[in-house]
Amino acid sequence: MKLLKILLLVLLTYIVFSCVEEKKFDSEKWKLWTESESSPNLRWKMCESLLKDYNLKGFNKQKIIELLGKPNNEMGSVYYYSLGNVESGIDTGTMVIKFKNDIVISVDVIRG
Repeated sequence: MKLLKILLLVLLTYIVFSCVEEKKFDSEKWKLWTESESSPNLRWKMCESLLKDYNLKGFNKQKIIELLGKPNNEMGSVYYYSLGNVESGIDTGTMVIKFKNDIVISVDVIRG
């Protein structure tokens, strides 16, 4: 009986940790991504790695476009990148990059 409990605990732990998936940022995959049923949140999964591996503050617009491609939306000095569905629920994510004199001054990730 004790062995069964241990096996169930190990199995449950494995299932929980296998559901949490962070993807290593890949510039080409990011740029080619389109939201679909088979890949609804690839950018969301790569976002943490992107922000951890790259300090985007100080990048110019050209370098951002080389790294991330053209934004999904652009309003003046602000770029918006769709991140697709968030891990849980039906929320979607957006990365907002603000520029001043064509240099990144802030990067925010918004859920909603």
